[in-house]
Amino acid sequence: MTMRRATPRPVRRGFALIAVLWFVAALSVLVAGLLTVSNSEMLEARLRLDSGRAAALGDAAIQIAVLDWASAAQPPDRLLRTRYTFEGVEIDVETAPASGYIDLNSAPENLLQALFLHGAALPPDQARQLAQRVVDWRDNDDSPLANGAEAASYAAAGLGWRPRNDRFLTPEDLMQVLGVDFDLFARIQPFITVWSSGGPGVNPLSAPMPVLTVLCQGQRGEARRIAMARDAGETGIDTSTLEQTFLRTGNVGNVLHVLASIPAEGGRRAVRGRWVSLRADPDGTPWRTIRAEPVRFTQADES
Repeated sequence: MTMRRATPRPVRRGFALIAVLWFVAALSVLVAGLLTVSNSEMLEARLRLDSGRAAALGDAAIQIAVLDWASAAQPPDRLLRTRYTFEGVEIDVETAPASGYIDLNSAPENLLQALFLHGAALPPDQARQLAQRVVDWRDNDDSPLANGAEAASYAAAGLGWRPRNDRFLTPEDLMQVLGVDFDLFARIQPFITVWSSGGPGVNPLSAPMPVLTVLCQGQRGEARRIAMARDAGETGIDTSTLEQTFLRTGNVGNVLHVLASIPAEGGRRAVRGRWVSLRADPDGTPWRTIRAEPVRFTQADES
């Protein structure tokens, strides 16, 4: 008769202890996962709440700023910075005419090259190439410039679209230009518009600081000098140091880009923007929004 050897009790207890430890570890991982999901959902909810609050406050300030602009006894001839207070919150608003931005439809080739060179920090050869591709995309012929691209180049690149040979209808149309991807577009979006009117250049009195820096070909000190003189209300500001073919003067136009900056938690600021046409809407409203930009968050010290 074969005798089974009994497992020593300490060994059985050891197996039980290991099983308990594995169970506790698995439970800890599960709890940690649930906490992570819960925290993520709370953060997302808080972000939505902060964004909604910023959008409401920003839109209120933007409406007042547009009303102040439209009802001014003397039509403004430059970018304006104002501060409004709602519910105890101080909101900084920058109102810039579209003539202070680089218009993709009318900017000359050398200004487009400066945009890619100083606005996007691209090498000179690439900046020149993209500038000519923008011109080829909007002109009404099929003959490419020396460094440009027309339909044959798009076909060779395997793209399913061709140059429009007509106007850019939205800033996002720029991403249809051969060589312009989303990351590059995001870098230069703050500099551009398609809603300007008038001459082919930029009105320096209307230009935000980033655009002024492009007009000054990367010289931030010179751009800051012009901006400070303009914001102080000076007249006859010396712009002789700028490339004159980049510039336009005269009426600032009837399209505004209005940015509202609202304080947010953690030393940040929420920025809400709208492109507004001052032409009366057929429904009777004195102006209309061309585009409302989603709220974005920046650090408080960002310009």
